[in-house]
Amino acid sequence: MRIDKYLWCVRVFKTRSLATDACKKEEVLLNGKMPKPSQKVTERDVIDVKKTPIWRKYKVLKVIDKRVGASLVEENLEEITVKEELDKLNEYIEEKRFYLK
Repeated sequence: MRIDKYLWCVRVFKTRSLATDACKKEEVLLNGKMPKPSQKVTERDVIDVKKTPIWRKYKVLKVIDKRVGASLVEENLEEITVKEELDKLNEYIEEKRFYLK
């Protein structure tokens, strides 16, 4: 399956065109390399996705061909983002909330 379609199917991106654009803007890595949107995804691949301000990391558990409900995403994709990156995200969110008050 194409990486852009897979990222849409497992709800990393809201639309397939957003997933395609992210691949073109080099905001997606497949096994550490910049893929084209048509690059094929296989089980056990590692996908990095730039979601400001951090890079989220996912491991492909199953390759699927249709978009799944939110409750089924965990069966197909495992988030393996390191704790330090998630802490950085939480700090970023708190900082935004502070300035929006």
